Amino acid sequence: MDSLYNTYLKMLTTPFDDPSSDLPDISPEDYPALFALADRHCTLPFVLPYFRNTGLYPQILQKSKHMMLNYYQIDQFTRRTVSLLEKHGITCFVMKGISLAASYPVPEYRKLGDLDLYINDKDAFHCAEQILHENGYLDEEELSDHHTTYRYTFEKTGRSFLLELHYRVVGVYQYKPANQLIDEVFSAENLKAETQEINGSSYHVFPPTEYVFYMIHHMLKHYLYSGFGIRLLFDFSFYLEQHAQEVDFAKIHSWCQKSHILHLYESVLETCRIYLNLPEMIDPDVHYDLSDCDAFLSRILEDGDLGADVSQELVGSHSYKKVNLLTYFREGHLQMKVRFPKAGRCPLLWPMLWPITFFCFLKNTYTLRNTTFRETLQRFKKSNQKTQLIRIFENSDS
Repeated sequence: MDSLYNTYLKMLTTPFDDPSSDLPDISPEDYPALFALADRHCTLPFVLPYFRNTGLYPQILQKSKHMMLNYYQIDQFTRRTVSLLEKHGITCFVMKGISLAASYPVPEYRKLGDLDLYINDKDAFHCAEQILHENGYLDEEELSDHHTTYRYTFEKTGRSFLLELHYRVVGVYQYKPANQLIDEVFSAENLKAETQEINGSSYHVFPPTEYVFYMIHHMLKHYLYSGFGIRLLFDFSFYLEQHAQEVDFAKIHSWCQKSHILHLYESVLETCRIYLNLPEMIDPDVHYDLSDCDAFLSRILEDGDLGADVSQELVGSHSYKKVNLLTYFREGHLQMKVRFPKAGRCPLLWPMLWPITFFCFLKNTYTLRNTTFRETLQRFKKSNQKTQLIRIFENSDS
């Protein structure tokens, strides 16, 4: 692994105020690159003490304050939205956000983006949509196969926040057994809510075993789509360390095997042990190749928080042993189903929907991605190479 990455990881995991700790030796010329890396991965509060005597300190301090202020603003937005839905008898699950931040040594250090809520009852979901519309939540145009997006603006401050209202916990894969298992695990019949107290408010959240399984799939979707940053590994590590006694690891292994993502779980778990101080006693029989973990984390650190250049990526639904015309057609077919969720269920309409989807793809390639058709396909092929590192879905086209 790059020496700069090693220094950065030591900064993240070494207690700065512990006199017995082995603090990393930082060369003055490395500070700008370390600042850029921490900024890209939204971990500036963690490294702030190391920059105290540098010219970068005021800038990092200001950005850290902004992240911490944003935490309390999202906390308020979460409280308002969940209370509104509960007032009308609608139960929803809080995903990620302040729920996972509660596992951090300092919750305010976790960078928060939007609010994610999950409703697994279809009638309740449609009712929630109506309630949100009636209370100032405006539709935000976004192409998604698992959530709708709303923007809410507070009148007094003018600050606006995004809400992702999920009817599936993650997007649809081309690997159908994984979709079927996820639908089963997180169905209204099987999913039992747990209560989490956060800053004086009570929220429904996933039970620990289901939460860990969800985090693995959340990482997978980002990894397939555009990559993800170290924040998701911190989420996983901090949450597991706090809830390991409540997790049914045998069930996690079974679910990962059935959805063919066991290699991802193994690599994430071992990587967190090696680099993020996750205790060895947590699921101790699971291990992964050390060199592959090194390559896996290097990829993550290269990507930045939740990936790099999301706008230039294709769907990326799983890994392929080889990329050819059939591969592109399969990914295009998935994009057609994402773009036309209702019409895409009717095979008779496919011959009409395929060219429309291709036209939209070409338009977005040149107007939104600001790239070319050829470059986009090349990026897809390159992205597929990194997914083979963790053998997603066992290269399911074999």
